[in-house]
Amino acid sequence: MLLTVEKEVQNVITILKVKGLIDITTTNIIDPYLEEIDGMETVILDFSGLEFIDSTGIGSIMNAIYLSNEKNFTLKLQGIDEMTHTVFEMVGLYEILEAFHGEVI
Repeated sequence: MLLTVEKEVQNVITILKVKGLIDITTTNIIDPYLEEIDGMETVILDFSGLEFIDSTGIGSIMNAIYLSNEKNFTLKLQGIDEMTHTVFEMVGLYEILEAFHGEVI
């Protein structure tokens, strides 16, 4: 299993449950889910099934942050394990998310 994304829509909230690997070979799977979001108040990226993420995958999350600003929805991250949390901290992902939305996770 490389990457699967389960999409769940609850009124004005979209939850994307990511399972597997987000790397250069799989960003083409997650990016269309992010780009098709329209008319939502909140988008939750659930990483509880994430096994690995590389810099290309972090780029996809950065793209989601910029899309959230462009399409006017709040992006929330959940289910982040300790290793991924450390990587997100190191690259400044939380600071960027906070700058756009005034809150983290």
